[in-house]
Amino acid sequence: MKKLLASFCTLLFTGILFAYPADVIPIPNREYVPALHQALQSAEKSIKVFMFSARYYPQYKNDANSLIINDLTSAALRGVNVEVILDASNWNRSNTLDNKQFADSLKKCGVKVYFDPPDVTSHDKLIIVDGKITIVGSTNWSYYALERNNEASVLIYSEEVANYFTKYFEKVKELSTERMPEWFLE
Repeated sequence: MKKLLASFCTLLFTGILFAYPADVIPIPNREYVPALHQALQSAEKSIKVFMFSARYYPQYKNDANSLIINDLTSAALRGVNVEVILDASNWNRSNTLDNKQFADSLKKCGVKVYFDPPDVTSHDKLIIVDGKITIVGSTNWSYYALERNNEASVLIYSEEVANYFTKYFEKVKELSTERMPEWFLE
């Protein structure tokens, strides 16, 4: 017992075990899009998105994906700094192509879009709004994830959590590029 307590105290005092003050709201399944929509519409300064799979379906103008694109582009047009990092894995050309289509629709409206290094799979589903709100979970931005799948995500009100993930976002962005990887263009 003493050994277990000593190990716990070591973890606690070395900073490995810590907690951030936060208000956490579960947003599973069909609760995700309304919560995301509200967060994106309320953005005043910045929106940072890090997404594995993001889709644009031009044939559907009133679907959840169009709502997300409209929210991101509207935010950029009203002066919010909107930055998006998408996966561009060299092993998954199909996902990369779909992400490029999504990126192209955003770039037309002034959204900054980056692609992660192709030798790394970025499986993130992360949104940070105004350095205060973080949305993280399993939800990709595809029809099935937004409309059909069981997905588990949370919305977190915490500047500390947002700051932590902003640093993470910026670190990955430094390694990313605004162009599609050369291997994809061949």
